[in-house]
Order: sequence, then C-alpha cells, then structure tokens
Amino acid sequence: MKELTLEKLFPYAEKSFKEDLISLSQPVSLKKGTLVGYPGAVCELVPIVLEGSVKVYFTAENGREIFLYRIGRGETCILTNLSVLKKIPYPAYAVCEEDVLGYVIPAEKANYLFEKYSYWRNFVLDMVVKNVYGLFLVLNELISKRVDQRLVEYIKNNAKGDVIKATHEEIARDIGTAREVVSRLLKELEREGYLEITRGEIRILKPLP
Repeated sequence: MKELTLEKLFPYAEKSFKEDLISLSQPVSLKKGTLVGYPGAVCELVPIVLEGSVKVYFTAENGREIFLYRIGRGETCILTNLSVLKKIPYPAYAVCEEDVLGYVIPAEKANYLFEKYSYWRNFVLDMVVKNVYGLFLVLNELISKRVDQRLVEYIKNNAKGDVIKATHEEIARDIGTAREVVSRLLKELEREGYLEITRGEIRILKPLP
C-alpha cells in the first residue's frame, strides 16, 4: 500500500489550498485503544486519518453500544466536522481500533477551509454522504436481521485469513447487541466445529453457515 500524504489526498486541488491545508495541519500519532471522542466533548480539532482507523459508536440508554461508522485511510470524522461547523458537543464515542497516523486541524482553521475552498467542502460532504448511507445499512441490519445472522456476517467480513482479533465486547459493539449474547452465540458455533475461540482471537475452522 502506497504511503498517503495530505498532498496525495487532494491530487487535483489548487496550490493555494494545498499550502493552506499543510500549514494549518498538525501531525498526530495515536496508539490503538486511545479514546479520541466522547459524548459532550467540545471538538477543538478536526482529524484526517492517513493510516489506521477509528471506530465511532453510540451508547444507548440501556447500555447497548451500537457501531455507527469507521474513519479509515484518507477520511475525516463527519460528527466532528458537524460539531465544529454548528458549534455543538460531540455526540458519540470514538476510539482508535488500530495505531493511527494522521493530521488534525484546529476548529477555527477547519471552518476557514470549509468557507474558502470547495475542495475541503466536497471532501467533508463526501464523508457525510458515505457515512449516512452506511448508517442506513446499520439500521437495516439491526431491524431486519437476527443477531446470529449479523454475527456470522461480521465474522466473514472481518476475518483476516481465518482469524479475527477482537474481543467479545468489541464484536457486540459492532453488531449492536450485548457481550453476553455474542459469547453465547460464539460458543454455539464453537461446539458445532465452526470456530476455535481463544482470548482475544477467533479462528475459523470451516466455512460458516
């Protein structure tokens, strides 16, 4: 995978935009597990992720954690941008699910870029469209599919080779259910010979149903 830079992220942008973007951005390096957003936080920095990923999720009143979207390579956080533009608190949790390299832009400078450059506006709006569409898919999954179906699809979609490195709590958060439910369903799949479960790791032994 080629190294991504701010300039490569906007290859066709005008020179003045690239110069402003680079001069206003500050590099950051964050470790896996770092909490970078929580409900009620005042957003003072707008992120751009160049390597790694950040998971954004919501906690309902009953304590259930529901996955909203992921900020991946070459992306920014739509909730942070909306919070900065509208001067409202951050409404969710955001945590680095991998080591993250990227840049942050002070809130007032991000507003300046949004007002002055169509490149930045389009970048932010593209993220809004992508993630709102993704949220509709999440809602459809929660409403129309059983938890066991969502779990099997999660395993299939997130396995690297035949292995998933994730805790039961992380999986529960991503598919919108309780950790106890995930543990019970995984145990059933293990008893049926589909999986081998160890601490923080799930190994697929044969094709899932």
